[in-house]
Amino acid sequence: MEQVTKYGTTFQIPKYLYMKPYKKYTMLDKKTIFESLLNDSLLKILKLFINNEDQKYYLREIAKLTRTPPATTYRMLNQLVQSKIIDVEEIKTAKLYCLNMDNSFFLTEILQDRKSAIQDFVESISSFDNLEMVVLHGNEEKNKANVLVIGKDMDVESIKKNALYISDKYKFNIILLTLTPEQYNQMASMGLYPGKKKILFEVKPQL
Repeated sequence: MEQVTKYGTTFQIPKYLYMKPYKKYTMLDKKTIFESLLNDSLLKILKLFINNEDQKYYLREIAKLTRTPPATTYRMLNQLVQSKIIDVEEIKTAKLYCLNMDNSFFLTEILQDRKSAIQDFVESISSFDNLEMVVLHGNEEKNKANVLVIGKDMDVESIKKNALYISDKYKFNIILLTLTPEQYNQMASMGLYPGKKKILFEVKPQL
């Protein structure tokens, strides 16, 4: 018999029933394990389609983009077409290949290179007029991050809308603060932004 204590109570259970806690694998663990099972050429071709779900490619395009020999690319594509992961569309003498969205869902869940909420947010505002800098204040936690957006005469309303949209999209709380450079410098000098700070985006001065 084994003794197991749960919630302050000791239980006697037969030894053959006692099991170690089941190890839970994260999506990153699953991705690493799955990638290790595929050969390099097949993995590169799969990831090209999975990260560009709406695109169609000719064989030579796929070979060039994945840096895979055309003969190997042809062989890998035939395997994926037979598995119904990739669809092929014949146009006269040429063939166009695209991802079969219905049959590749499980692969997309594991292999797709996902952007983080913060990365997506920064990209969404990087072209805004008068934006000078985006700073991550403190560490990016599992479900939230403090972000300082600095610039003069920025479109603050649009920046806030983007933050709200991306927060909802990723179920991630972007705690946003917009500041002018003067406000940021003044508050920093008063010690209001202590701790770790990481520049996520910065407009370089023109020489």
